[in-house]
Amino acid sequence: MSVIIRKVRTALNREYQKAGGIRIEEAIEAADSNLGELTDTCLAQIDGSIERIAEMTADPRRRPDAGELRRIHTLVNEMLGSCAAIDDPGLVEALYAVARLVAALIATDSWLDGALTQAVNLLRLVRRGTVGPDDLKTLIGGVDQCTDRINRQPRPAVGR
Repeated sequence: MSVIIRKVRTALNREYQKAGGIRIEEAIEAADSNLGELTDTCLAQIDGSIERIAEMTADPRRRPDAGELRRIHTLVNEMLGSCAAIDDPGLVEALYAVARLVAALIATDSWLDGALTQAVNLLRLVRRGTVGPDDLKTLIGGVDQCTDRINRQPRPAVGR
């Protein structure tokens, strides 16, 4: 019994062989280069978002209303998206901590004076690059402690 082996050319093979095609390594290099060009724009966007959050949370005794909390959450998510163009893992970690805090605040009516003030200060310090890895871990731990305290508060009844 004989075996016949046939090589089937897929559409992907044909596209790859066309003139002008690029290799994966070249595509990744080009993408990294494009991201590098966005760094300044992304850093400016992050700085602007931090300041908008700071304005909404200027009075540490006032709990932002539901709309402001959703806006803060959106700004944090946009900053996380902007982090793709910059290489700052500390900022990403700080933003995730702030996102957890804001999500906890959205889910309850509880408020701890200065909860978001410390979060904004953390983002400012990390953005300026004045926080070392150990201090960053401690500061994020403080934001997470605040989040835990808020999460332990009673939740409003759903449907009432």
